[in-house]
Amino acid sequence: MLATVAAVILVLIAALHSVLGEAALLRPLFARPWELDIPREPAERIFRFAWHLTSLAWIGLAAAVLGLSALHATALVCLGSGALVFVMLRGHLAWPLFFAVAGCIWASLGVIPALALQTLSFVGAGLAVALAGLHVYWGLGGRWGFAAALPQGEDGEPAIVPGPLPCFAVATACAALGVLLAWPSFAPLAAPQRIMLWIALVVFVARAVGDGRQVGFSKANHETAFARADDALYSPLVVGLAFACGAALLLA
Repeated sequence: MLATVAAVILVLIAALHSVLGEAALLRPLFARPWELDIPREPAERIFRFAWHLTSLAWIGLAAAVLGLSALHATALVCLGSGALVFVMLRGHLAWPLFFAVAGCIWASLGVIPALALQTLSFVGAGLAVALAGLHVYWGLGGRWGFAAALPQGEDGEPAIVPGPLPCFAVATACAALGVLLAWPSFAPLAAPQRIMLWIALVVFVARAVGDGRQVGFSKANHETAFARADDALYSPLVVGLAFACGAALLLA
């Protein structure tokens, strides 16, 4: 009985924290003139999701008080936190990290259904094959989507313009990845195949984190056309491929 009371109090605190925080603090604060030397919109979104993440953590504590194991409660809080950050600021590195923590916890407990892993690996395989086809199209001279996929320098010009050979090389790598991602659903992976999947996973993680300048979550400029597309689409796709590699490795 007392545990239930404690859980209800925690949920109530979480709800009041979010509702009153929005009404009495965040909205009045964001209505004032902006004097900080940082972009306003992403800063406001960071302040907002950071505020509400605290509420999610208290709800997770309530679940633990009611008997949910600490690991499951932590995974659920991380899943909810990742979803919140993804919706509010997709170009932030926090959401894939939260999802990764939740996935690692549930994988360690062995509670992720094989069907979920197969679905993720098949979706990743389909995406890899589609990317292979797109790079073949570019290598043959097609230009739809080509300019939007090129990182831009401070002058707005493409930082690099790959020729046909790099396009075909990437297409080959993507096609091979598609095979590797689908393979564990049909047959065991040999050691070389596992190593290649681990290499792909590391490559995708590195691409998602970025170089601190033009690509990935760590890029310095988020305002170019490529940077906005990278935040909205390219980096999330890379994260998805990284998770697909992880799913294939778990299946193997």
